[in-house]
Amino acid sequence: MKTLAIIAIVATLATTLYVLYPTSTVDADAAYMKYISEHNKNYASEEEYNFRRALFAAELERVEKWNAEGHSWTQGLNEFSDWTHDEYKRLLGYKSQIANAQNDAALGDFPVNCKEPTSMPDVDYRKKGMVTRVKNQGACGSCWAFSAVGSLEGAYAKHFGELKEFSEQQLVDCDQFSHGCNGGLMTNGFIHWMRKAPILESDYPYVSPSPSDCKESSIATDEPELPYGYRVDIGWECVWDALDHGVTSVAIRAENDAFRAYTGGVIDTDACGTDLDHGVTLVGYEKATDAWIVKNSWGANWGEDGYVRIKRATDGYGICGINQQNAQATYDPDEWDHRH
Repeated sequence: MKTLAIIAIVATLATTLYVLYPTSTVDADAAYMKYISEHNKNYASEEEYNFRRALFAAELERVEKWNAEGHSWTQGLNEFSDWTHDEYKRLLGYKSQIANAQNDAALGDFPVNCKEPTSMPDVDYRKKGMVTRVKNQGACGSCWAFSAVGSLEGAYAKHFGELKEFSEQQLVDCDQFSHGCNGGLMTNGFIHWMRKAPILESDYPYVSPSPSDCKESSIATDEPELPYGYRVDIGWECVWDALDHGVTSVAIRAENDAFRAYTGGVIDTDACGTDLDHGVTLVGYEKATDAWIVKNSWGANWGEDGYVRIKRATDGYGICGINQQNAQATYDPDEWDHRH
């Protein structure tokens, strides 16, 4: 306790020095102490403090070097900057290998031809009242549930004209084909709602780390079951066609520095990788930058107020693999005849 008290005092002093002398030799330690304060970090021992300090210093050096080089997106410090690679990886809960063929048969394939569009105007479902606030999955690999809920919320708002927040915890606890904090699939979430009606967030709030007992049978809901869930075929044209119809669940590769430390701009690199591991939500397209607008589930302090822009790639699996394994919830396929 004495060690931790000393660390806290040093943090206060170092933060003061950081403000007064931002280019002095105390920068590295001051930056870390400021970081501890901003992110409410607590360490159990001096050994852990030193271990985290070393991770932070290496990340700070890497980020500063990256930003000095000038790229289409910037990187910075966030709550993961003193995490190990394995700790960060636990957030990435998209698990394509757990797909169940019999279960997946309940879904259809997106009924479009995925032809190249004649035009691609700006799309932003946030401005259309179809996207809820940015949420935070915490230290749990439940990204798949947040991605599925994002598509459900968009589909519900489009069909019923009312934006509601639905429960990720229902899927984390109750979807028997996924594994809660150990990962899952957005399509599994859709199938669950096709059998058990979705529950509002206010009635079944999110908890992290999550318990394992399912409470949906004891929580009343007046919402209808989800009637349809669709897989989206591979290719950027199919991503666009799905987005043109509504908010879409997408899978990407996030086990990389480009995504982990993202603070703003447009990610545009093949180095991002295409082996999918993270579920996010596609909410728009920005014509000026030719980029997809993607909602993450790591809180509003990450990225661009919780969002990331990813360059549209016209060949292959796409930047960060975004052209590959995507899906969409809908309440009425006939709505797809009514474009923007």
